[in-house]
Amino acid sequence: MKRKHAVATLFCVAAIGFTWVSPYIAMYRISMAARSVRMTGLEQQADLAAVRASVLRQLQTDGHGHDAEELAAMVDTIVSPPGLTALIMRGKEGADGKRHDFGMSYRSWSEVVLRRSGQDVSQFVLKRHGVWDWKLIAVTLPAELL
Repeated sequence: MKRKHAVATLFCVAAIGFTWVSPYIAMYRISMAARSVRMTGLEQQADLAAVRASVLRQLQTDGHGHDAEELAAMVDTIVSPPGLTALIMRGKEGADGKRHDFGMSYRSWSEVVLRRSGQDVSQFVLKRHGVWDWKLIAVTLPAELL
């Protein structure tokens, strides 16, 4: 009987631990898909329509007078594998020479925000799909890129 309880306890602890770590694993998958420079891999890890909408909303509220073609070109550049890779890698090496990993904060059970430590860095909003799967749904651009 004790062995059954020990196995059940171990399983519960492992499930809780994996649930907590799963957004980091998803961000790693997103960064690997972006580095592969293939949109198909990135489309599996991110809701690109939602990411485009979030970036477009930020660029429109920025106050710059861009026409529709310029905005579309800017959004396409940012929400491309090289653009997302640049945002993900930005701030990895801080001005102090130390490595800055992602910090995580839950907005709700199904939404989490990942960002590197530092003043002006991008934020990545992930939404839960299933129990342990996450998709990128929004990117908050740093002020200097707006």
